[in-house]
Order: sequence, then structure tokens, then C-alpha cells
Amino acid sequence: MVEDHFARHIAEARRQGETELAFPPNRETIETIVDATFWASFRPEEGRFPKISLAYLPPEQARQPLMFEQPLHLTPAVLTKLAPAVERPEIHLGVWSIDDELRVWGATRSIPSFCFVIEDIEPGLLVVKHRRIDGFGKYANVAVLKGERVKVIDEKGTSLPDCPALLK
Repeated sequence: MVEDHFARHIAEARRQGETELAFPPNRETIETIVDATFWASFRPEEGRFPKISLAYLPPEQARQPLMFEQPLHLTPAVLTKLAPAVERPEIHLGVWSIDDELRVWGATRSIPSFCFVIEDIEPGLLVVKHRRIDGFGKYANVAVLKGERVKVIDEKGTSLPDCPALLK
């Protein structure tokens, strides 16, 4: 469902003439990033559980990226070690396939529209989201993962007649 969400929205934005768009992640990529982030969320570092954000994009799509000399393996141990340095809002660890393996290439503050982002909120609680095309930094939540429960956000929910005005 998450793979379909990104593919559908990116394809529609391209049809409407948008050019600065993220690459849609495939199922395997989503699963690998979710798995590494989930297990990292349970590993305290410096006495605190990590709060990190990962964005799936190549370094070329980020403006002024902070690049590591050598890309790092996408593992819970690596994410846990990096977490204290990147746990401020709007800082994302950049993840991309390098030599046929997902690697953490560095960090960025700028990502393209519809870029797959996963945020570790607390141990076992992850939010999958993307930057909106017209949101000026605003994000749209796609799914919330808490432990073994996954809740996919209903995009059409605000059009229902009983939807509270606050949500609209």
C-alpha cells in the first residue's frame, strides 16, 4: 500500500508538469528502511533512545547535502550511532542504493516533493510520510507503525460528511 501511494502520487505530479520530484521507493526498499529504523528505535545511545528521520533520495537531489566520505551500511547499529547528531527537526539521513545495497550517504535539510521519509518518534513508533508539493515544508503522513500494528492514513477521509472541520 505504501509503495502504491508513492508511485501513484509521483506519477500524477509528473502528469501535471512537476519536475522536482522524488524517486518512488519499491517494496523491498521500503521494507529494508522500515526494518532498520524499527530495530534502531529500541537501541539507546548515550542514555537516550534515537529520534531520527530517514529520507530515500540520491545525494544529487538534496541541496547542500552533508556527505560522508564513505557511505555507511543501513543497519540498526549505524542508525543508533548517528542518531544523536541528527535528531533535530528537518534533518534527514539520506539513504540511497549504492553498489546494489541501501546505504546512508549523509544528511540533508532539503528533500524533493513526495520523498519517502520515515521518522522514528519513540521506540517501536514510526511514521511514514512525504513532503507535500505545495506544503512549504509541510508533510503528509502516509502510515503509522506501532509495534506490529500498521495504520495507513485514509487520504480521502477528509471528504467524508462526518469529518470534523479541524481535520479538513
